[in-house]
Amino acid sequence: MTFDRIIEKNGIEYGIIDGSDKLFFIKVGNGGGIYGYENRYLKMSERIHEIYGCSVLVSSNPVELNIRESIVMDMAFINDFFSDITEINAFGHSNGGQMLVSYAYTYPIIKNVLAVNAPLIINPHRTKEGIERFAGNKIHMVYGEEDPSIRYVPILNSHLSQRFSYSTVKDADHNFENMLEEFISLPEKLLF
Repeated sequence: MTFDRIIEKNGIEYGIIDGSDKLFFIKVGNGGGIYGYENRYLKMSERIHEIYGCSVLVSSNPVELNIRESIVMDMAFINDFFSDITEINAFGHSNGGQMLVSYAYTYPIIKNVLAVNAPLIINPHRTKEGIERFAGNKIHMVYGEEDPSIRYVPILNSHLSQRFSYSTVKDADHNFENMLEEFISLPEKLLF
């Protein structure tokens, strides 16, 4: 399988799989493309589409855009190209996860967020604010035991609520190297 369509807009590449009125949105890490290492984002997209029938959108993450600009462009793209979407379940890796946790609260259509290895040392106040202000169903953050941000996870403890949780993955590094199946199964286990 492959993406049904690939569209470039404002320097961001989008991979799309058509499906239902529910959208699974993937924001990749800083400098990352829509396929990802070992086609991880395409494989994840195919799996979620096959199981849940939802539409899927994978967004690249150009290094020259800051996270606020990037999410504004992504949400404008979603508004323009997916006018029938009723809810979004969002997955972000690294900088893409940081973006979603920090700004998902500004988009009520985002119901659930799964952020994997989102950096906690960069703008921790924005991360905390995003968690506190999120009114959707849940934000779940995952950290590999070998990820550099794992040591900062305790700063999140004061933000635990019914809508926020986090977990760790044994032996995983920042990119889940040699753990492709574990990585692509995270949304299935923790988001849907």
